[in-house]
Amino acid sequence: MSKIYFISGLGADWRMFQFLDLPEHIRKQHIRWIAPLHPDEPVQEYALRLKEQITEPDPILIGLSFGGLVAIELSKILACRKVIIISSMATRHHLPQYYRVLGKTRLHRWLPFPLMKSIYPVAPFLFGAHTKAERTVLKMAILDIDETFLRWALQQLLAWPQQEVLPGLVQIHGTRDLILPLYPHPETICVPGGEHLMVMHNADQISSILNRILEKI
Repeated sequence: MSKIYFISGLGADWRMFQFLDLPEHIRKQHIRWIAPLHPDEPVQEYALRLKEQITEPDPILIGLSFGGLVAIELSKILACRKVIIISSMATRHHLPQYYRVLGKTRLHRWLPFPLMKSIYPVAPFLFGAHTKAERTVLKMAILDIDETFLRWALQQLLAWPQQEVLPGLVQIHGTRDLILPLYPHPETICVPGGEHLMVMHNADQISSILNRILEKI
């Protein structure tokens, strides 16, 4: 079995995947985010530098949210066994139009960073973190996020040029995702009632889906 590389969401880390239950014999590694070289470093160039952490041949990439975009970019420079994205976007066309409208204001560039992080009291509702453990993980992820990385990642999310769905891409998406609403394509696995952080709140269901996919590989 190929090694699985997990890529988390905006500045988050392995904690987002901690509730998953995958076979112990499968080798796993969590990709560490690195600092962008400059505010406008293209995500494609960023992926080239992130590639250094992927040392095994024929990797399986599992990307969550923004990590899904990065997984897709990595697959263009790696011979991947499988690319799976969770609560993410398959193409730029799946980004809600209201994000693009906000992006034109360049709010993500000039909004004071403390104000950006002050979202955490309402974040559990938006992201779908319901238990105390889930809310704690989400709060820590928000408070720990690096300002430079967050502003860079938001810009890359808005400017991502991906036009077509990656061949063979598997997308797992919840029907109640408020952060990135569901825009299904033929390979989408829809999770009824799933929210943006269903990788935590619906961990049993997501684990079952992933295990079925891995069994077929």
